[in-house]
Amino acid sequence: MPTSLIVESTRAGLRVAVADVHDGQPRLLTIRSHPAALSVDATAQLAAWLKSVKRAGLSAVVVIPREQVIVRTVKFPSTQPSELAQMVELYAKAQLPYPREQAVVDFSPVRQEAGFSLVAVVACQREIVDRQLALLQGVQVPVAAVTVSSWGVLGWYQRAAELAAADEPVLVVNIDEARTDFVLAAGGRLLSSRSVGQGAQDWRGGADVVELLAAEVDRSRAAVKKELPDTDIRSILLTGLSASAQWREPLASRLGLPVSALPAEPPLGGVVPSDAAMSPVVVGGLALLPAGTRPNLSPPDVRVGLRHRAQVQQLTTLSGLLAATLVLAAALFGVQVLRQRRLAGRLDRVLAEITPTAKRVQEELRAAQLVDAVLQDRRQLAQVIAGVFRATPASIALDVLTFERTRGELTVRGSAGSTQEVLGYIQQLQSLEGIGSAELKFSTRRTTASGERTDFEVALRHGQAVPASTPARTPHSSP
Repeated sequence: MPTSLIVESTRAGLRVAVADVHDGQPRLLTIRSHPAALSVDATAQLAAWLKSVKRAGLSAVVVIPREQVIVRTVKFPSTQPSELAQMVELYAKAQLPYPREQAVVDFSPVRQEAGFSLVAVVACQREIVDRQLALLQGVQVPVAAVTVSSWGVLGWYQRAAELAAADEPVLVVNIDEARTDFVLAAGGRLLSSRSVGQGAQDWRGGADVVELLAAEVDRSRAAVKKELPDTDIRSILLTGLSASAQWREPLASRLGLPVSALPAEPPLGGVVPSDAAMSPVVVGGLALLPAGTRPNLSPPDVRVGLRHRAQVQQLTTLSGLLAATLVLAAALFGVQVLRQRRLAGRLDRVLAEITPTAKRVQEELRAAQLVDAVLQDRRQLAQVIAGVFRATPASIALDVLTFERTRGELTVRGSAGSTQEVLGYIQQLQSLEGIGSAELKFSTRRTTASGERTDFEVALRHGQAVPASTPARTPHSSP
């Protein structure tokens, strides 16, 4: 029986939920917490908890806090998952604020209609994911998925919708010890989400919690209006720590919206966490959320490793069947031959499935290398242009910079006070890193209201810099 281990690490500590499948439905078994986060103590504590959990079929789901990821709602002209994946990949390469190879990206559909899909594109820096995965490496538990805390709140609300009876779209506010999630949900789907790195422990000591919550709700409403102009918050549902119920009436009066409060435990089947000073909403909700409805930010190598492990298990099972067949060969020779043929056919199909996957991975790696080469070329060009600007003295006025990609040539046009000043400027450009040669195309003197000026055009080419003793070629200068 497959067993899921939901692991969430926050400033307040480590939270773990264990769930299995009963009658085809996920079932939450236990929720535990530990005050240490990403540390040796947390790894040791997690290893101690796992001693009471069956390792057979165990896999982990790692939770990334919402405030550490980027989520953007984008509309694409397709409803096919394969086409959407390609469109999301292109969008991520063009729009992410960091290099694509340093990020992991996935998406989750918000709604689909008339051939269009509104999806939530989720991106996270690879180093953040790696820090979370390091905790699981210490206990040698395979990682099935890396997802975002907002979808844990969604999983909790899917079980709480009938109990809460709130008007949708409803903004679910999960108040934890060190974080607060704001998730807009309707029809069992996540429409929008936010998170702030503040929770109950940050609000102790006389802070006006109602005003803080109201301000964050207003920010959530503004974000919803920007992403989904035709959607508005109709009600608010408070959950998480038990203290959240005391803010229900003041918050309703402050916002002018229906506000209800629901304890976290009833939608989770009554499972009570080991520490009352934590919110079980995220880990408990993810334990009960179907796997296909959450984004997966697992790095490509983790996904490949998971598939490889499953294939090895399948091959091991097939090998066991083959060994059992050989043991019975003496008594059932005729049946054994037939079984061997069937097993050989199954092995061939498995190998046929593995080969295209390997080829596809190679193609994706080549594509990634090509993209990296293009980005490197652009970065080098940007460095050269920046060097030109730094090397340009105040007495020289630059008019035009153009780059011709086919020849790898950067053309600089401008004017200076004299031809000698132009030649000195060319020598400065030749000494810049990344410039192989600087050639003066033309220079022309003209009279202006402020005095004599020399117009010039210089062609810069990539490569190793020409030694300082080598003069730049100077064409005829017209008076």
